[in-house]
Amino acid sequence: MDIIPCITLKNRNVINSNISLDDLSKYIKEEEKLYILDLDGIEKDKPNLCTFQKISSSYELWIDCRPRTLGDVVDIFMTGATSVTLRKPLSFSLNISDIRDLSENKVYLKIDYRDYKKDSSGFSFLKEYDGFVNFNNKEELERDFKYGEHLNKIKIKNKIYFFENDIRNLSYWERFGATGLMVDIIKLKEFKNGF
Repeated sequence: MDIIPCITLKNRNVINSNISLDDLSKYIKEEEKLYILDLDGIEKDKPNLCTFQKISSSYELWIDCRPRTLGDVVDIFMTGATSVTLRKPLSFSLNISDIRDLSENKVYLKIDYRDYKKDSSGFSFLKEYDGFVNFNNKEELERDFKYGEHLNKIKIKNKIYFFENDIRNLSYWERFGATGLMVDIIKLKEFKNGF
């Protein structure tokens, strides 16, 4: 199972336990994959493109900033990112085949419990993506058997990554068959030692 460090950006700063972009090298090696949860992009439609570009020369970037248009996705990839996460509902105005025509980079979709509750029709579009990202915690999955079963079906043919910051849940995700976990960069060493 992959363990991928995650940082969160807000107001152009890393908000993970008061670390700065200059501190990243203390936690991860160059060329390592880094998931960036960009709240400026998600909440305000002002992604930190300059920041992405600055650190893409050192790390393999997977960006989650809620791109709204094909141009937004192109901008993200132009910064040096190799993967992007799309989010409902705005991302559904994006045509995946258009993205595929422009780039061979990875395109993931954020799916979660609320999406499933609104539309449990089977998500027939899932095959278009390289994988999925889920922010729901273990308790939410255990609480709704149908949703857990739905994710089990997805993971048979697709990669699925979960956010987790509690090392005690590591064995749960291993048994579940998660492709990987995104963990706060501060907890990375703890998780990597857990293997």
